[in-house]
Amino acid sequence: MNLKTKTYTSLDAIRIPFKASPVATIMQLIIGAIQAAVPTVFMALATAFFVDTAISIHAGALKRIAIVLPLVLLILVVGANSIIGSLPGFAVSRLRFNLERKLAPALLDIRASLNYKHIENAQSWELVGRVTEKPVPAFLDGVRAYATILRCVVAILSVLGLVVAYIWWAAPVILAFAIPLMWVALRAGQKNYEAHIDTRKYERRHEYYNDVLTNRQAVEERSLFGYSRNVSGRFMEQYETARKMRFWVTAKQYVMMKCVSLSMAAVAFLVAATLILPLTAGELSPGMFMGIVSAVFGMIGTLGWLLQDATEEVSKSREYLKDFTAFVELSCANGAKDLPDAHPPVFETLEFRNVRFRYPSQATETYVLDGISFKLENGKHYAFVGANGAGKTTVTKLLTGLYDEYEGEILVNGKELRQYSQSTVKSMFSVVYQDFARYQVSMQDNIALGDAAWNEETTNNSGKIYEAATAAGLADTVAHLKGGIATPLGKIMEDGVDISGGQWQKVAIARSLLSRAPVKILDEPTAALDPIAESEVYRNFEALMQGRTTIFISHRLGSTKLADEILVIDQGKVAERGAHGELMEHGKIYAQMYEAQKEWYE
Repeated sequence: MNLKTKTYTSLDAIRIPFKASPVATIMQLIIGAIQAAVPTVFMALATAFFVDTAISIHAGALKRIAIVLPLVLLILVVGANSIIGSLPGFAVSRLRFNLERKLAPALLDIRASLNYKHIENAQSWELVGRVTEKPVPAFLDGVRAYATILRCVVAILSVLGLVVAYIWWAAPVILAFAIPLMWVALRAGQKNYEAHIDTRKYERRHEYYNDVLTNRQAVEERSLFGYSRNVSGRFMEQYETARKMRFWVTAKQYVMMKCVSLSMAAVAFLVAATLILPLTAGELSPGMFMGIVSAVFGMIGTLGWLLQDATEEVSKSREYLKDFTAFVELSCANGAKDLPDAHPPVFETLEFRNVRFRYPSQATETYVLDGISFKLENGKHYAFVGANGAGKTTVTKLLTGLYDEYEGEILVNGKELRQYSQSTVKSMFSVVYQDFARYQVSMQDNIALGDAAWNEETTNNSGKIYEAATAAGLADTVAHLKGGIATPLGKIMEDGVDISGGQWQKVAIARSLLSRAPVKILDEPTAALDPIAESEVYRNFEALMQGRTTIFISHRLGSTKLADEILVIDQGKVAERGAHGELMEHGKIYAQMYEAQKEWYE
């Protein structure tokens, strides 16, 4: 399914499901109309036929056998109504399946292609969550709402057709009450969706606190520090704020809608009372009187509940589609889903020329990188150091193409980085971030994900994967796993095993070691390791990367002695550059940082 950039309206709540499953969508709408006609017109006529026949038999005008036909017809109408009532379930199931098969992947496709700035922007990321969290139920509710409205319209017209022959003024009176009822329901839907948006931030907070109170990762600290009561209080505070906001919106709309419904009930009683006159005059049979009165009161129930709920759902769907429009209009990165090139280009040089960059999501005019310039050459080891917030990780984000709205030039082999395809950029750089992913599959599959071409050959090459695991310091871990390197990690699989945070970091490093990318970047991946273990990881990594280009990014200086050159980033620029000994002799920023940390590594 192709989701085009356009303004999506309430009718798209039908159009999109129709594209996904036309038969199921039409079936649900038609069934709604039939459901309305059967219990109104047909039930009224069948009831009238049965009652009038029974009265005639009682009066001796007909034989008892005459009751059989109206009784059979009445039973058939009741049975048909019951059977028809079960059909929407089948249509909904079919529609849900096709929406999950076509719509959900289309939304995932857009989400996977979004420019990285939308991911780091809280407002746009919240929009993404609202649209993609439960898209299938949102459209199912929209189709169901339109089907219900069609059902209500057919029911109203059917009843009006029966009533207008005897009481002409009943039709405009009923419509006069139905229209404001629909308006109130539309407003209720809009207010409820707005309340959903307003309360979502509080819901996210209480969901987070709930996760802290219940997840396995925090169980040790919950027991040690005994903070459960404090966090529970915060949970209840956020939960109650969200609940009260929703409650008052719902209560206000409920009162308004019930007032209109009571007015409709008064109209029904008035219609029934007025029909008594033609009944006593012989212009209306007792059976038809009962049938019409029953249909009128049934219609009031329809207007009082079904129409209100359906109209409210249409309004909510309209508001959802406004978000849907904004989501589809979010800018996407070309080639974001492309796999890395199987054969990356030979790396020669990387140069930043007076690069300036500030994050688009930030309101301030401050540049994170403010005229930074440097040049890196093939086969050397570099260390980028500096205080937190100096701009070290931002350099990595620009290198890997996550942001391209920078000033100045970034040249790879003399060619501007933005001129390379995404697949080529992905193939050139392999990064291990501090916030790396933990995939709950086997350790072997975890590491195999690092191959740029990731094919069956790599996945099955356990020797190559084990070599990367050993280089990352995982040999002892693998030896103690029951299934060796094929052991599932995490607790999703039945025989899965939990490993420590430091071991997970080594798995992430092993992925990078397996990658074919010519430039390896370690962006503070050892933050959870102690300084001694950190130094060991860097030594192993440096030994394996002989003759290849590596970049170590850290505010801890355990890796710096291994680097051919150290670049000190301060206030968005290269403040110092040189080997460890040179920078120590200068006695400036690097020397001060090293002196403050050196006891960690002695």
